[in-house]
This record gives sequence, C-alpha cells and structure tokens, in this order.
Amino acid sequence: MLVAAVLATGIGLAAYSSHRSDQALRQQLVQLQAQTQTLNGQVRAERQELAAASSPAWQSELARAQGLAAPGQQVYVIESPAVAAGPTPAEQGVQEVGHSVELIASGVLGLA
Repeated sequence: MLVAAVLATGIGLAAYSSHRSDQALRQQLVQLQAQTQTLNGQVRAERQELAAASSPAWQSELARAQGLAAPGQQVYVIESPAVAAGPTPAEQGVQEVGHSVELIASGVLGLA
C-alpha cells in the first residue's frame, strides 16, 4: 500500500509538472505570436515605404528637397532683402582686416 501511495504521489507530481510546463509553453507561444504579428506589420510598412521611395515621384521630391533640379527644369531663386543688399559694414570691415592680415603675413614670411 505504501508503494502504491508513493507511486501515486510521483505520478501526481509528474502530471502537475507537465501541466505547469504546458502552461508556460502556451504563454510563450502567445507572446511569440504577438511579436510575429508586430514584426509582420513593421515589415509591411517598410515594404510600402521602399516601394514609394523607388517611385520617380518620390525621387524627384527627394532631389527637390536637397536643392537639386531636373535637367531642363527652370529654377527661380528668391533672395531675402538682407542677402540681396550685400554684406553689412561690419562684415566688410572683417573682410578688409582679414585681407590686410594676409598681406602682412605674406610680406613678413616672404610668400609673395
């Protein structure tokens, strides 16, 4: 009778352990399926983005955003009034000082 009780306890523990293991594996499976769905959505989005990026319209927009123009395309440049007016007196003074320093340095060092 003692052997039967020990055997029954062993079988019960094995069944419980198997049940817990099955639950853990089911939970892991559900998590992995959710991750797979998320990754599939990301892959679909990236494929759509790649398809759009390879279209001529997208490439044209990208080139335009980078300041490029298609051959034969007319380009108009609109300057701000500050740029059109030229350098300010302070900027002119800095340029003149820089030029003078270059002249002096080249004269002193004999780089003429």
